[in-house]
Amino acid sequence: MKVADDPVHVLVWSEATAPEDVYPNDVNATIAEGLNDSTEVVARAADIDDPDQGVSEDRLAWANAICWWGHLRHDEVEDATVDRVERAVREDGVGFVGLHSGHYARPFTRLLGTSGDLGEVRVSEGESEEITVEAPDHPIADGVEDFTLPHVEMFGEPFDIPDPETVVLHSTFSEGGEFRSGVTFQFGEGRGFYLRPGHEEFRTYHHPSVRQVLANAVRWVADR
Repeated sequence: MKVADDPVHVLVWSEATAPEDVYPNDVNATIAEGLNDSTEVVARAADIDDPDQGVSEDRLAWANAICWWGHLRHDEVEDATVDRVERAVREDGVGFVGLHSGHYARPFTRLLGTSGDLGEVRVSEGESEEITVEAPDHPIADGVEDFTLPHVEMFGEPFDIPDPETVVLHSTFSEGGEFRSGVTFQFGEGRGFYLRPGHEEFRTYHHPSVRQVLANAVRWVADR
């Protein structure tokens, strides 16, 4: 597959905690693999155990966008790491995509200026999620129809974030509850997006609609 002359460079970060029977190469490699299906994107996996916690100055200089998935190791992310990411986004215009439990990621809450707290979290056997496209004309929704995820971890409102620029996706859960599951922000020079689905016990990042949203999102946050 021939890559475009000026592809979007995406750094996909995670923390090496996803179950190996679900994500044998971790979440970051799975997301990067999906993004690399596009000729317009070159994605590389990075994780917390890499030098400079995966986000060295050189890597950030290469990146047009960062996807950040975190869950159990938020507190291990160092202040210097958060500072580097914040500068890259606010000053250099690198886009930032926060994923699932990354609502508590230290770089993301720094960018938001809020806690990222949720009103409710629930894992209920057989619970599904109906995701509705609320802003069909937004570039992140390009080619995306309403879709259902059959196995999910539920997040409930209120979600402690600033008022988003756009609510692109909205979720309704089969056992009750709703959530703003795809929202956009502006962080200084950089664009931001948060995507709710992505619990590590389910193969969410293999779902074609989720992959389409992510492919659109990295291009949008990179201002392409």
